[in-house]
Formats: sequence, structure tokens, C-alpha cells
Amino acid sequence: MDKSEVLKAIEYLRKYKTETDRIEVKSASLGFPKKCYDTFSSFSNTHGGLIIFGINEQKDFEIEGVYNLNNIQQQITDLCSDSLEPAIRPEILPLNLDGKEILAVKIEEISQNKKPCYL
Repeated sequence: MDKSEVLKAIEYLRKYKTETDRIEVKSASLGFPKKCYDTFSSFSNTHGGLIIFGINEQKDFEIEGVYNLNNIQQQITDLCSDSLEPAIRPEILPLNLDGKEILAVKIEEISQNKKPCYL
């Protein structure tokens, strides 16, 4: 995953004004989003996907930024390695867009013999 892949995803979301089965956003300006484990699990069990933290779907996919880049990365790492079974290893890319920090997380589909991934 690179910056251009994330920018294309944001462009798509803004153009069609909706998330997809492979792209989701999470507002994270006030703290780590509750209930994001279901997105990690779902992407792991299906075709994979991209989760972008720091974008608000309710405000036309406006970039809000994340509350604390280091903390959110730690929360994601903990969720993926300690809370999900089996553990998953996402690809994490911090970015600065419009002067605000966001975090893109790419989840790959897990192999069939390890499914299902659950909390």
C-alpha cells in the first residue's frame, strides 16, 4: 500500500458518497472508534480491504485527522494481535493530508484454513 492507493480510495468515496465492501472510514478525532473490530474481522474473512482512520463519513468524507497517531497505531496493533483470533497482521500507513494526520490500514484476507477471524 502506498499514498496513491489511499488517495484513490478517498477520491472514490467522495465521488460516490459511500463506503464499499472493501473501503471503510472511521472518524477518530476524539478517540479510538468503538466497534471497529467488526470491520477488521469482516475484511479478514472476505476479500480484504482498506480502513482509513481520521475521515468523517457524515461530513462528506472530510479529513478530520486522528486524535493521536501513536496511540491509534498501538490500539490497532493490540486489537489485531491480542483480541482477534487468529491474529492478523495489517499493513499500516500514516499520512498527512490537508495538514492533518490520518492512518490507513490495509487488511488482507486470511487463508481459508484459518477462517473465521473473530473477536
